[in-house]
Amino acid sequence: MIFENVRKRNDRLVLGTRGATSSGNNRARSCNDQRAACNRGDNTPPQIPLHAARCTLFELGIAFATALALSATLSGATHAQTDGTSWLEQIDAAERVPHSFGSLRQTITTSGGSLRTFTIRSWSGSNGDVSLMVYDAPARVAGDKILMRDGGDNIWYYMKRRDVTRHFVGHTRRQSAMGSDFSYEDLAQGDLTEDYTARVVGEEEIDGEPCVKLRAEPTPSGPSYEYLFIWASVNDHLSRRIEYYDDGNHVKTLFLTEFRDIEGRITPMTMEMVNHREGSRTLMEQLEITFAEEPDPSLFTQDALTRRIRSRK
Repeated sequence: MIFENVRKRNDRLVLGTRGATSSGNNRARSCNDQRAACNRGDNTPPQIPLHAARCTLFELGIAFATALALSATLSGATHAQTDGTSWLEQIDAAERVPHSFGSLRQTITTSGGSLRTFTIRSWSGSNGDVSLMVYDAPARVAGDKILMRDGGDNIWYYMKRRDVTRHFVGHTRRQSAMGSDFSYEDLAQGDLTEDYTARVVGEEEIDGEPCVKLRAEPTPSGPSYEYLFIWASVNDHLSRRIEYYDDGNHVKTLFLTEFRDIEGRITPMTMEMVNHREGSRTLMEQLEITFAEEPDPSLFTQDALTRRIRSRK
């Protein structure tokens, strides 16, 4: 009986070995048959075993995922490796317009919570080097004007009620414009590449938009802040947020939101300056804007300050 059981086990082992050998021979013959078909010019595609097809798809999936991850990594590295000066040039190119006309509503919220609202008409020309703002309401400031020339290096404020014109240059441009949280130099277009040097310090999302973060420091002839942090979109290069620092303190933050396509240009419809030092804020809402009409150059002269301006042009 013992010998019989041993014999049966041996028979099963022999059969298993033969089965394995037969399976291996069948796979070998299948490969040989496929090579022979190729040599004969037979265009019938070779039959891939199901388990092999699954492995192939799995491997392709891994390769695809790896490629996507690598692509994302390289893309992020490209943005971070672009030098700060190049980013300033791209921001300037995206934000500078040949000329414009717009109407705005300005709302100042004081530290005590009271509101003051103004309506303004605004013109710009010469790629932003000149601009004029005319206050239409309320009545006590109607006819007041702010004229900027030379990219904001020279600024004039005309007060109609007193028929007085003040000229702001240099450090005097730091004064509040009409009691708002924007200084005169904040309102100036300027030229980022002339006014600042910058370096890339990171990448972050602002309101869901991927942005590069720059630290910008003023040149000797630039604005009066110690430094700024600028977040600019990696897609359209427009500023999304700017933080202003002075003596190491975070003094103000500018938020640019509600971007719309206006005549083919992506444009922020709201700008809000939050004054952390004073506890106040100023909201500028774009009610109307066009880039199609070139303003009359005479608007950007000192003579225009005392002249009544009725129309858009």
